[in-house]
Amino acid sequence: DEGYMSHPVLGMSTCCPTNLGTGMRGSGHILIPKLIAKIGFEGIDKVARSMNCQARGSTGEHSEGIDRVDISNWRRLGYPEYNLVEDMIKCVNVIRQMEDEIEEKVSID
Repeated sequence: DEGYMSHPVLGMSTCCPTNLGTGMRGSGHILIPKLIAKIGFEGIDKVARSMNCQARGSTGEHSEGIDRVDISNWRRLGYPEYNLVEDMIKCVNVIRQMEDEIEEKVSID
C-alpha cells in the first residue's frame, strides 16, 4: 500500500504542496540596479528571506537579476492572504529604500 500523498476519493496529489490551499504568491518587480551592483542578487535574496520573502530574476524563477528583481512572499500556506501581501509590500519598500539610499549617497558625492 502506497500511502504517500494519497486519498481514497481524491487520488494522488501531483502538484507542489505550496499550490494547495491558498498558495497565494503576490509579487512586484522593482528596478534596483545600484543595489544589485553593491550587494548582488544573493544579498538581495538574503534581505528578502529575512522578511519572509524571496527574490527572483525579473524573467522568472532561476533567472538572473540584471537591473530589476521580482520580490514575492516566501510563505504560502497557513497564513491569511492579507499577511502574505503585507510581507511582500514591506519587503519591496525596504529594498527600494536601500536603493534610494545608494542613489542619495551618489548624488551627494
